[in-house]
Amino acid sequence: MIFSKTQKESTEQPLAQRRQLLEGAALSLGLGLLPSAVRAQLASPVPLKPASAAEVQAVISDFLQSAEPLEEGLELEMPVLGDNPAAVPVKARVTLPITPDSYCEELIILAEGNPRPLACRFAFTPLAGTAEVAIRLRLIESQTIRTLARMNDGRVLMAHRHITVTAGGCGM
Repeated sequence: MIFSKTQKESTEQPLAQRRQLLEGAALSLGLGLLPSAVRAQLASPVPLKPASAAEVQAVISDFLQSAEPLEEGLELEMPVLGDNPAAVPVKARVTLPITPDSYCEELIILAEGNPRPLACRFAFTPLAGTAEVAIRLRLIESQTIRTLARMNDGRVLMAHRHITVTAGGCGM
């Protein structure tokens, strides 16, 4: 079948009209959804609040399980001033010798001024050979960073340091 130019144009006309109709419908649907998306971006977020002292103490008590923490054998390295509170480097290391008979089972790091104080939890086995972790914390304000390590014999080691941050990182 051979179409003349006028016949070909007449068959393309309805396709072009349908295409325009679909494009218009998609555009109007998109514009209809735009105001709610814009409102969501403009809404002020709920300000984050630091955890209460009771919440921090509950996490510490849960980890201690009635053991008395020793302030030796655990080293906490971090800057005194956190100029980028969205990524503060923190390194915790058990300085006691790690042997198959004496090793760290679990280590936690707490950011006491954050909305959720328990920043991370690590588990170790005697095969690890060391109990050392390095992380980057996001901090909401100047606060104390605390780390606790439970040894396999029941001892709990503790270290803490205060850090001053230039601006809160959790609300960024």
